[in-house]
Amino acid sequence: MESTKDFFLSKKVANQYLYMGVTALVIGVIFLVLIGNVTLLGIGILFTIMGVLNQSLKIIKLYPQYLEVKLGVIASKKLIKYDQITGFSVEKKMMILHYNNEKNEPKKVKFHSKAFEKKDIIELDQELKQKTDLEPIHTFIQTGIE
Repeated sequence: MESTKDFFLSKKVANQYLYMGVTALVIGVIFLVLIGNVTLLGIGILFTIMGVLNQSLKIIKLYPQYLEVKLGVIASKKLIKYDQITGFSVEKKMMILHYNNEKNEPKKVKFHSKAFEKKDIIELDQELKQKTDLEPIHTFIQTGIE
């Protein structure tokens, strides 16, 4: 089934891993030449690979009946039906999506607000309001989102 809307990891956050990886690689090469230590080369390669993979990471995919959440490249997917969502809000720069699982146990998924672009937060908020029929107090919109 094809998703109706995808929300990607912001380029600013995705590029942080890439910058750290390249920096660690450069320092690792210097350490390798000067003292023969290869420790930073492995860390640099790891962060560079994570940075490259994060460039196209789709954190949230919206489908007609449910949404799919994938918080990282190697993280497992969470499928949440819209009728399972009990609320969503922002607390201390963290976006929190509350839902009940199949056993009717309360669960939540947290996202850092910097993981999304501003326009994506607004669009996700509007989509969830339309599809969940929750009260207007549930929102991801907060004044001062950077």
